[in-house]
Amino acid sequence: MKGARLTLALAMGLGIVWPAASDRPVHAQDLTTGAIAGVVTDAQTGEPAVGVTVVVTSPRTRADTTFTDVDGTYKFAGLTPGDGYVLTFYYGDQTAERRGVRVNAHHTSTVPMAMQPEVIVVYGEGPDVDPTSTAKITRLGRQELTHLVLPGTDFESSIGSTAGSQNDGVGVALSGSTGLENQFVVDGMSTTGLSYGSSGVPVLNDFIEEIEVITGGYNAEYGRATGGVINVVTRSGSNELAGSVFGYLEPGLLRAAAERTPTQATSIDTRSDLDYDLDVGAEVGGPIVKDRAWFWVGVAPQLTRTTTTRITKRRTDCRQLMSDGTLSTAADARCPAEIPAGYQDGVADADPTTGFLIYEDLDSSKHRTRSRDLQLLGKLNLAVTPAHQGQLSVTVQPGASSGARMFGKVDEQGLDSTSLATTASLRWTSKFDDGKTELEAVLGAYRSAQTFGSTGGARDDLRLQTLYGGNLGTWSLLGGETTRTRQGCTDNDGGDPYEFIVNCPDDGVGYSIGGPGALVDDWERRLSARIAAVHRVRAFGSHELKAGADLEDDQIEKIRAYSGDSLLQNYVALGEVDVTRWVELMPPDGDATRYGDTCADSTGGGSYACNFLAPGEPGTVIHGQTFGWAAYLRDSWQLRPNLTINAGVRYEEQRLRYAAHLRDRVDPLTGDRLGTDAMVLDGNWSPRLGLLYDWTKQGRSKVYGSWGRFYESVPMDINERAFGGEVSLLQRYDAGTQCGGAIQGYGGVDGNACLGTGAEPGLGTTLLGGGTLIAPDVKAQYMDEALLGAEYELVEDLKLGISYQHRQLGRVIEDVSVDGARTYVIANPGEWSRDAEADLMAQAAALPAGSEERALLEAQLDQYRAIRGFDRPRRDYDALELTVSRRFSKAIFAQASYTYSKNRGNYPGLVSYDNGQVDPNISSQYDLIELLANRDGPLPLDRPHYVKVDAYYTFDLKRAGAATAGIRMRALSGTPVDVLGRHALYGVGESFLLPRGSLRRTDFEQSVDLHVDYGRSLGKGVTLQVFADVFNVLNDQGTFSVDENYTYLSSANPIVGGTYEDLIYAKETGTDGKETSTPLTRNPNFGRVAGRYAPLSARLGARITF
Repeated sequence: MKGARLTLALAMGLGIVWPAASDRPVHAQDLTTGAIAGVVTDAQTGEPAVGVTVVVTSPRTRADTTFTDVDGTYKFAGLTPGDGYVLTFYYGDQTAERRGVRVNAHHTSTVPMAMQPEVIVVYGEGPDVDPTSTAKITRLGRQELTHLVLPGTDFESSIGSTAGSQNDGVGVALSGSTGLENQFVVDGMSTTGLSYGSSGVPVLNDFIEEIEVITGGYNAEYGRATGGVINVVTRSGSNELAGSVFGYLEPGLLRAAAERTPTQATSIDTRSDLDYDLDVGAEVGGPIVKDRAWFWVGVAPQLTRTTTTRITKRRTDCRQLMSDGTLSTAADARCPAEIPAGYQDGVADADPTTGFLIYEDLDSSKHRTRSRDLQLLGKLNLAVTPAHQGQLSVTVQPGASSGARMFGKVDEQGLDSTSLATTASLRWTSKFDDGKTELEAVLGAYRSAQTFGSTGGARDDLRLQTLYGGNLGTWSLLGGETTRTRQGCTDNDGGDPYEFIVNCPDDGVGYSIGGPGALVDDWERRLSARIAAVHRVRAFGSHELKAGADLEDDQIEKIRAYSGDSLLQNYVALGEVDVTRWVELMPPDGDATRYGDTCADSTGGGSYACNFLAPGEPGTVIHGQTFGWAAYLRDSWQLRPNLTINAGVRYEEQRLRYAAHLRDRVDPLTGDRLGTDAMVLDGNWSPRLGLLYDWTKQGRSKVYGSWGRFYESVPMDINERAFGGEVSLLQRYDAGTQCGGAIQGYGGVDGNACLGTGAEPGLGTTLLGGGTLIAPDVKAQYMDEALLGAEYELVEDLKLGISYQHRQLGRVIEDVSVDGARTYVIANPGEWSRDAEADLMAQAAALPAGSEERALLEAQLDQYRAIRGFDRPRRDYDALELTVSRRFSKAIFAQASYTYSKNRGNYPGLVSYDNGQVDPNISSQYDLIELLANRDGPLPLDRPHYVKVDAYYTFDLKRAGAATAGIRMRALSGTPVDVLGRHALYGVGESFLLPRGSLRRTDFEQSVDLHVDYGRSLGKGVTLQVFADVFNVLNDQGTFSVDENYTYLSSANPIVGGTYEDLIYAKETGTDGKETSTPLTRNPNFGRVAGRYAPLSARLGARITF
């Protein structure tokens, strides 16, 4: 079968035998270039003008010439995106010119021409409707990137104008999919991050020629995405030396104070305020050899500094609830100088209107975080001839940041991180057979590296210990708090005004001391190759055939290490210390001298020889690999000039491999011998079909529909964890008997002392992770999409659009566990192949009865069958979009959209927003079947109403220059609020106590941003532009997220179909998952704002172009 698939790749992507009946040239645009096409007619007769000479010129490239066919059509392809193209038409003694034509990446600009006896000159672009493409596309070119209000300076911050997009906290979510389901392409090469699927290489807008965002309806040449495709084309050199010097400054002095989001679960609040965000840079491009070779380079350092204010506070007990339901003093007022008798009742004061506790501030301190980044980009273009051209692009982006932790001993250590992203791509295009055939080949390399630890590594040998359930008064004795905080939080010291309550308790947030915790010294690397061929033939209309293939060799290297060798969670109030450490279990044929420790699972999971891993030891470096390839074939068939059928098919395959050190080993937990490939995802056929009709027959309209299947490209986080032998040991110590005496400042024992006694953990041990099985015949995750829409250019440059989009997840890859998280199975939850079951049953039957091998196989069969008992993941997205756009013409640009959508199901996608976990395809969402209840409902990205407006107007001031005013408006529904509880084994935010989204929805949000700029010529081709942006003019900081954790310390099972009123009857569960008689301890911060939108701010800038 492998040979058959590779033959298929050659047939579909590399070795197409084109039909011989080709009578017209073809030039198909690729990801980085565009095309101009149209029909030339005789104005007097209306008939096609055959043999018209058409010449295209531009400052960017050398002139090119073609001739119209028998139906009057012509086409130029391989054009560099940008403005200023000129088309000249020669028809006998008739001449016509079209100036100011814009070329967009991966787009055909339609420019028709009617030849007349006299010489005519036409200015401006053709229609903005592409009547041959069903793709939903938003484009931002140089004009838009210069004059629109953009919340940031790189491309990810610029694509928010796309209808159906929203910020989901990890990236840009498109059309109901998470921000980790997109494909990012820069200069024709994938720059999608390998570990998680986020953007791997941010590029400044000043270095970009065009951004193309495709959110649906894309053809077979696109794959590896179940969200959208973000295609970025950087700037290029031309025959004219040109460039710019620019700078942006967002000063803290022009930023309103961020609204405080106080928490009820701790006596520490934080507020971050920007000091400055500075970007400066320069870019220049021009000819090396005119009409032959060009260069372009850009450089931009970025500096950011933020001040975080750390505020300590205490609860009060000086107010009394009056008979009318109010407090004796206003909820926001401080206590009276002398507390009246009876007002101290031993119950902390609460605001009766909200139910939230009332605090008073004690002290504050300021701490600075700095980041330093640099962007270096370069590009060389070569035209051996107009038909044979090459391009080399290089990117280098180093970065560093420093900061400190806030919820713990702040002055104890600094935390540093570094990063380095590099890319290189080589692209070649050739046209053969008088332009009838075009080939494109791209080679690419991407690498990204990160580090994290304490400043200078000074505390990397210390364990991170987090204290829970104590109080800040006690912890202040560790020396990390000010005198005012220590005195205000200390209970009953003689000066305590609230002697009947605990002033500064911790209800689950914790107080951290020691080392930095998880250390990072990782890198990821992609080597890629892509080839495509296009040809055009006439047969019952015209066909544009495109075929291609691509492959990727993806590798990662991650370290698995905690500072000081383990992580300590010290539950002071419970008298328990939990120690988590990375371990490596000895395989059956392992060297016993390396495995001198014992890893026992007291819950029935067995006992194994193992090695407790410390930083730098063998087994801490994980090297993962995935190999993938794809091939496609598609035909754009124009039965008539205004009727097009797009049909294609794509085949994709991924081979996810075990970590290098595990190959050819026996897994000590499952007994399986591990080979090279952990999971092979093949048989992934993606049909694509589209139909378009232009009722104007002038390229000014289209009615379209499309259907397609899109497969996920599984990120490599699963290689590191599930296929990397990740095993951790959780040791639970009885602090009262096993960890020495209480230590001043801890409120109990020092967790480090538990490890010094050598005693077995008195409260048991649990092995977590590892033991990962891959269900036989597991299939790739995919999504189906149906799209219907219409576009119409009502008047010149004003386009109206309407579309309906339906997306539905068809299958999901997740890890499940049927034995209480001892063993995980990578599977398709809710389904398992009957054929695979029959094969395993036959294998088991062939083994001797009572043999160890047969028992092992039968046990695995039971686990695989249990997969069917899990709920099938579901995510349904339905959206109706209305759009209005006006291209920059006659000084105005406008783009507006209204989206009405629903996003419902029981599985949000590759991001688990509920508990904050980012582990694509191995999240905890399907780990335990008992936690699946109540998960169906409106998903976190469900925002029914979303209005977007982006516009600007340029005032021509003649000799005085030009001024532009722009606006950005947003209005959007809030998100559903869940009620979450703690799980005894998995921790906070894992149990849906009530049905998903049943509590309420956050408030409807709106914002307005403004932009002004003024430019003036300084002579000799030099222009000065100054500009200013004002963000969140209304200073509506709104609600981005709320605390959905009803419990922090109490574990609880879902209340199936329950309501809010049922929560008062809910009981805690023990470590065995069984309900006790103890009522839940409610998180006092539940329902409060956890994150807000950025406050009002301003950004100033200047740009000199030449």
